[in-house]
Amino acid sequence: MTTDRIDDLLQQHNGRYSPLQKLLHRSANQRSWTAEFRSILDGPLRYEVEVTDIKGPHLLLLCRSAAAATRLRFMADDLLQKLQPLASFAQVRELKLRIARLSTEAGDDY
Repeated sequence: MTTDRIDDLLQQHNGRYSPLQKLLHRSANQRSWTAEFRSILDGPLRYEVEVTDIKGPHLLLLCRSAAAATRLRFMADDLLQKLQPLASFAQVRELKLRIARLSTEAGDDY
């Protein structure tokens, strides 16, 4: 009975994708975009950033630290030029950066 419900979650209904399919597709896009974006970065900086979305001319990035975000802001013009030949980023004209919040570890909440 449980496998029937899982199959229902993965099937299209009335020609529309299920919410789970949409989520899986978005996740796959994010992984692909992140890999492409990281390919134009040097050294350890490539592991400090992830692509969260592409909305029109805006490339939304999530940085692991303020230092990484600052470096990317200074590199923005050069990065945009390197992104133009890549099909996924052809329409991108601006980088929007956010800094990830660090979660507190257990016991640090005092």
